[in-house]
Amino acid sequence: MDYFVAYHAADQKWAEWIGERIQEAGYTVELQSYDYWARSSMILEMFAVSAVADATIAVLSPDFLAENLDRPEWQAAHAQDPTGALGILVPVRVRQCDVEGTLPGVEYVDLVGLGNGAAADRLLGRVREAR
Repeated sequence: MDYFVAYHAADQKWAEWIGERIQEAGYTVELQSYDYWARSSMILEMFAVSAVADATIAVLSPDFLAENLDRPEWQAAHAQDPTGALGILVPVRVRQCDVEGTLPGVEYVDLVGLGNGAAADRLLGRVREAR
């Protein structure tokens, strides 16, 4: 599997949009909303899937930064690639939030304020660059 998408529930629509763009570009993607919603051990399953994914996309927002920084499903990627420079962790900011204050030095894709076309181009540019 190419990408696992980690996100806060408040950003589900963004995560699904990102997943769709990644799939349209020919990569495989796993998202909690598509793959784990009916399963009882969702956190454990997400951690297992993130461990076998080539890369993890972290959907950054105020909610994610406030509540998801200690979640194991993206922490493994962050530990291997703390700045995002290696492409193992692809942080994508979808709403205004202080990434530098919470994750200093992280190289992220900024989609805030972009239209769909420009956002897709920026996202896929980073994904292709990482590959």
